[in-house]
Amino acid sequence: MSPPSFAVSRRVNPPGATPVLTEEQVWKGLGIKARNPMTFVPMITSSEVLSDEGTKVVRSVRFNNGEPVTEHIELHANTIAYFEMESTGIRITNVLSYNEEGELILTFSFANGVPVPVEGKTAQELNGMMGKGVEHSIQRFRELVTEGVIS
Repeated sequence: MSPPSFAVSRRVNPPGATPVLTEEQVWKGLGIKARNPMTFVPMITSSEVLSDEGTKVVRSVRFNNGEPVTEHIELHANTIAYFEMESTGIRITNVLSYNEEGELILTFSFANGVPVPVEGKTAQELNGMMGKGVEHSIQRFRELVTEGVIS
């Protein structure tokens, strides 16, 4: 059986969310997340950028203090960030888009493996579990805007 894949999306600015985030602010946040992921992904316990060429970043991360994993990241302005884990074959994408109502949407997709146990879980249960990661990143973007790190 092949490793599971899954995608989960959330509105960036649901009713009542403040500050309201712009596409540019979310994109800046994704760039920060690519280079310093620990406050976005709690299971990443260390991270080191090995090379940074602007739109291509290579980093070494440890998940839950495990062995280091090398990730190759490609950033495609205002749209998509690819995260390839060299040793596992897992590919994660963070996609910034708009729905039919013009609302900003952030989607995380996981190909060739997901970061949570999936055995016996329904799609709705996975959406709830994995959606927390998207929501946490969006909340972190809001904090960075409030702190003045992202303008």
